Amino acid sequence: MENRTTVLGLLRRARELVSARQHTDIIDAISSLKSEASGPTRDLAYYALLETMMMAKGEASISVLSAPDSQDTAIELFDATIRRITSTLH
Repeated sequence: MENRTTVLGLLRRARELVSARQHTDIIDAISSLKSEASGPTRDLAYYALLETMMMAKGEASISVLSAPDSQDTAIELFDATIRRITSTLH
């Protein structure tokens, strides 16, 4: 079965999971969607989040993606990345 979930769709779905407290961090949320998105799509979602961090702070850390105690930070990062990708599509 071919999976057609986009990076943007994956980011939105993972954001929902973190917001609903079904997962405690970004990596856990994205990893849980392996039945919905291919490995390369999940990897691109991680890279998109890291790129957003680089653009905002000048540095990026994978540890931010796995920080279980920063739900607000995770949601802000998802929102900023979703906005950034969406703006390039318009």
